[in-house]
Amino acid sequence: MADVFGKQWKRDAFRARVGEMGQAAGFERVVLDDGHARGVRAAILRTGSGLDAEIMLDRAMDLGRVHYKGHALAYRAPFGDVHPSYYNDVGLGWLRTFGVGLVTTCGMQNAGAPNVDQNQPHGLHGGLSTTPACEISESAEWRCDEYVVSITGKMREITATGLFGPNLCLTRTISSALGARWIEIHDVVSNEGFTPSPLLFLYHINVGFPILDEGSRLLSSATRVEPRDAVAVPGLPDHADFEAPVAGYKEQVFFHEMRTDARGLVRAGIAAPRRASGERLAFVVEYPKAQLPMFSEWKQVGAGVYVVGLEPGTCSVLGRANERKQGRLKPLQPGETRTFDLTLRVLEGDAEIRALEKQLAALKRAPARKAR
Repeated sequence: MADVFGKQWKRDAFRARVGEMGQAAGFERVVLDDGHARGVRAAILRTGSGLDAEIMLDRAMDLGRVHYKGHALAYRAPFGDVHPSYYNDVGLGWLRTFGVGLVTTCGMQNAGAPNVDQNQPHGLHGGLSTTPACEISESAEWRCDEYVVSITGKMREITATGLFGPNLCLTRTISSALGARWIEIHDVVSNEGFTPSPLLFLYHINVGFPILDEGSRLLSSATRVEPRDAVAVPGLPDHADFEAPVAGYKEQVFFHEMRTDARGLVRAGIAAPRRASGERLAFVVEYPKAQLPMFSEWKQVGAGVYVVGLEPGTCSVLGRANERKQGRLKPLQPGETRTFDLTLRVLEGDAEIRALEKQLAALKRAPARKAR
């Protein structure tokens, strides 16, 4: 049943109180019309619980602005949404169109640092996040007493080699339900070409104020955490604790070895400090480790650039050449598909947050499980 306004609703009882279900939950298609974002198609998801999400249809169906009961979950860059036509695939040019938002998908030919692999240059994080969706369809239906909404689209990244390059197709479905505090992303990547192609895939999940604040804490089941480089070494003891914004802060990146639960799932998130009003929220991501074996934490608590990235992926953030060197660059064969599943969830109140903290602490103490 749908949990709305603190009450469990059956289908007919809820339907009797609305004219059409879009009054409570569903999608609204819009076109952004100002500044760098002009012309960008989007769909606004509302669940009726206070969870609203901007799905960027012209940017790989990534999630831009996301709010829960008026509270922002994601950091936003000063220039906000940017049309994909501004994209620059050279070096760090990806940052020119990185408006941030809750989820930015990195890949499919590179994820992570710019690099040169087998004489082919690859820019930061690849071009997938600037790829418009096509064949977009929506669904909204009652399944017994649950009202489920979803939107599906397809993306094909245009690589530097164009016509002679890989032919990978991403089919993405984003789902939620009436009264839900969660969003599910179901991704299927297919090699529709006739030659093997590398596939790198990483979710750049960007948490901002007020979830991120002085006193916020990283929640995870990590049994080992390593700094990416010398800059991050001094911050290792405090990687899970977040301070107030620091002018001139230099980003720190940490690699986590995550412990899974009995279902093979990893959960990680950010718990906000308790507010003067008594409110306390946390944001959590959940995914199968077998699909996304690597996890990076991007700690960037600078003044004005105040964000923490939770980044599960098939790879690290060191780039394609490094993945090849480490033997992790597994090609996707012609006709082969790979599936990735991600659940984003808001926790509300001490009871829910403490329950998760208890579960994660128990996982850290338990014997290691083999990912499946």
